[in-house]
Amino acid sequence: MTIIVGVGPRHQSSGALELAAALSKARDESLLVVTVVPPRWSLPSMARVDAEFAAWAAQQAELRLTDAATVLNQLGATEVSYQRVDHRSQAGALLALAQDTSASLIVVGSSEDGRRGHIEFGSTSDGLVHSAELPVGVAPRGYAGPGARFTRVTCAVTGDPSEEATIKAAAEMAAHMKASFRLVTFAVRLDTMYPPEVGLNAEDEVVAAARDQARQAFEEMQASGILPADAEATVGVGRGWRASIESVPWQESELLVLGSKPRGALSRVFLGSAATKIVRHSPVPVILLPA
Repeated sequence: MTIIVGVGPRHQSSGALELAAALSKARDESLLVVTVVPPRWSLPSMARVDAEFAAWAAQQAELRLTDAATVLNQLGATEVSYQRVDHRSQAGALLALAQDTSASLIVVGSSEDGRRGHIEFGSTSDGLVHSAELPVGVAPRGYAGPGARFTRVTCAVTGDPSEEATIKAAAEMAAHMKASFRLVTFAVRLDTMYPPEVGLNAEDEVVAAARDQARQAFEEMQASGILPADAEATVGVGRGWRASIESVPWQESELLVLGSKPRGALSRVFLGSAATKIVRHSPVPVILLPA
């Protein structure tokens, strides 16, 4: 199988390459590095300008692939191929190539406008999470890799029975990588959760109930064999999503796995509002699984 990693024609951080190389090693799969160049315009009056732009874009793409090769050589990546694709949409080009090559995963980086160490969707990653029918990996901005290997896979869930397939896939991923496995759910305190007349302890009671409900669900999943017996289970609690996610410990060599919401008859990566918030505040790389 092949992992596709998309790199932009302009200079970007090497986070996507770091993540793709580590996943390639952990999953024993080859890498295909892709950069996408916009096609030439068809207007005759713009022919000269368009030709100059096309030549410049092609040159930048070749430079980016050369830079990618340097990074991957330093990371010790083997079985790597490189390809330039002419396409108006980076996400569209990656999806088409993934279908043609029967790729197992697409990896992209975060927007350079995002907060360092966290994930920020750019136009390419946003397009992928709305259209992809295969898993999508997203690296935080400035990601420097997991080191020797991934040591833990965490799967974020809400406790819904429909998440069983996501949990099994994440657990299998952890077993294949020889990493520990953790299940986490988040109980988020909201500033306007309840009005004062309801009582000052009402919010604490709701959060405590959510925590107890999650732990009961964890125990039931372990008893039924859905969750591995040696899996860790925890609940993150905080005022807002960021505080809730930061309330649980994270390892630098960790992966976060999230499932998506079903959208119509097709299996795609389509995130609900809670999953989107988790991704945006995740301090580790995320793999998004299609519904």
